[in-house]
Amino acid sequence: MNARLQNIDVLDLAADALIYSTNVLLNCTGGVGSCLLERYGNQVQSDLHLLLKDRGLKYADQGMAFQHVTDGMPYKRLYHAVPCDGFYDTTEEIVATVLRKCLSGCVEAVDVKSVALSALATGYGHLGLDEFLRIASSVLAEPEFLALQTVTICLDDEVSYGLARDQIAEEMLALLVV
Repeated sequence: MNARLQNIDVLDLAADALIYSTNVLLNCTGGVGSCLLERYGNQVQSDLHLLLKDRGLKYADQGMAFQHVTDGMPYKRLYHAVPCDGFYDTTEEIVATVLRKCLSGCVEAVDVKSVALSALATGYGHLGLDEFLRIASSVLAEPEFLALQTVTICLDDEVSYGLARDQIAEEMLALLVV
């Protein structure tokens, strides 16, 4: 598998699957969620709230991931991951677990070869980008994910991308910088 870091908006990368983090209410109020709403319309939010309602939930539990693609989106799989609690706190273990859950779903969908990945729990979430990169590098090196051709961690902020690129070089993380 080609695990890499790229300076690009996660929604602009052509990929079979997208994994991003959302909040426990599945509200598209910031980050990638708000960009999905802006790009694909209000149906995105309606679909996410319906996912909760159909499961008899008022909110998602930390560590859950919901697989749903709203009509008109270019993805074969879209994972709305919930790595943070209601106060946006998380742990490295929870982030690794939810990332594994989403990647396993991508592997099970044999038509998914490329994955666009946002830096989970690092926007509103209280996880540092450096911590996420270590987690992602470790998880992506696990043998069960080798069936995926490419997983790209997307950072659209040039400063964050530069810091991440430096960290990858310094710590020799198993991520290719493009």
